[in-house]
Amino acid sequence: MTGTATFIKNKNPQTRAVWIVSTYDNPQDIMKYDEHTMYRLDQELLTPKAKQRTIIINKVETIKQIGTTVDVKKTQR
Repeated sequence: MTGTATFIKNKNPQTRAVWIVSTYDNPQDIMKYDEHTMYRLDQELLTPKAKQRTIIINKVETIKQIGTTVDVKKTQR
């Protein structure tokens, strides 16, 4: 997926286009439940000395399905 993310750098909000890999397609769900994606965006967009580490995903622009996941509980029935 591609989307836009806003973060604060030098007390000014900046918006960047980012690439998101997640099972969620709603920006609020990605920020709330997908810790791996948010950690990767944190490492990619912010420096190690950044004091304010807030990243907000504004919107998801395009969705591209790369693979599928299998729910083990559903397949064992």
